[in-house]
Amino acid sequence: MKTAIVTGAGGFIGGALSKTLLERGYTIYGIDVKIEYLQSLCEYKTFVPLQIDLTTDCISDKISETVDHLFYLSWGGSLGGNDLYDIDLQTNNIKTAAKVCQDAAKICKKFIFVSSSYEHMKSSSTGDFSVNTYGIAKRSAGDICAQLSSQSGIEYIKAVLTNTYGVGDRSKKAVNTIINAMQNGLPLKLVLGDRPNDWVYIDDTVSGLVTVAEKCRSFRSYYIGHRNISAFREKIEIMRDVICPGRDLTFGEMPENTYIDYTQLTNMIPDTFECQTDFKESILKTAKWLKAQNIVQNEQVKNQTTGGHLTA
Repeated sequence: MKTAIVTGAGGFIGGALSKTLLERGYTIYGIDVKIEYLQSLCEYKTFVPLQIDLTTDCISDKISETVDHLFYLSWGGSLGGNDLYDIDLQTNNIKTAAKVCQDAAKICKKFIFVSSSYEHMKSSSTGDFSVNTYGIAKRSAGDICAQLSSQSGIEYIKAVLTNTYGVGDRSKKAVNTIINAMQNGLPLKLVLGDRPNDWVYIDDTVSGLVTVAEKCRSFRSYYIGHRNISAFREKIEIMRDVICPGRDLTFGEMPENTYIDYTQLTNMIPDTFECQTDFKESILKTAKWLKAQNIVQNEQVKNQTTGGHLTA
């Protein structure tokens, strides 16, 4: 039986990855800062929940057996607002990743560092340099972990993700925000949208991570995304057609100060991997799920306001 450690297993991607690996027969050590984040996975007999603060604690103190893979998804802060440019926060994230990688060498065969396309975010005005502190920190942490893995004699792979969306994501990332605006008739300010912009459904992201772990060569970087990437405008128009047909869209009201240079990524897609999800179907599925979540949240607020209660 194969074994894996998934840090951030209580999160959107970590939880979906853990579930898939469990259903493939893995034993999974799922790590998060709060044990309640891991409850939904505890129905699986081969899931081991571990509450660990990676900034201070060592995984090797909790796991004694040798594990096949460690998926490093943990990262402090959010993917929005000031956190993206918080130098102290991102520096600490680099230190934590390096600490975990050193510790992982004691108990695992392969360290899989999950990075972001934000590594390749550039300025629309200059275009030459990375302009996102979060992305720069991801790249730096990945390089350091590669060096540490080599020195320790374990395998290392970097998997680069981009704009993962879908059922289970409760964040305010772009896809969710746009779907919510379309479903509820809210104002929607858009960039011009002529540049390529890749969105990857959660099922494809998880499939890519499994492919990287089980089939790809060590000490390589792999992009988990589409080979042919359409423009942002095209995606928005498709979303409009399936969620709110006939709605007028105005592009260019928001400035597009930065962009992801996908030319640096598409040549890193694993030979054995292809995104399989139909975009229209995945958007409809995501929209239906988000609408259900809003109904549940509104009902909870209503019952709290009126003094009622929800029954199990």
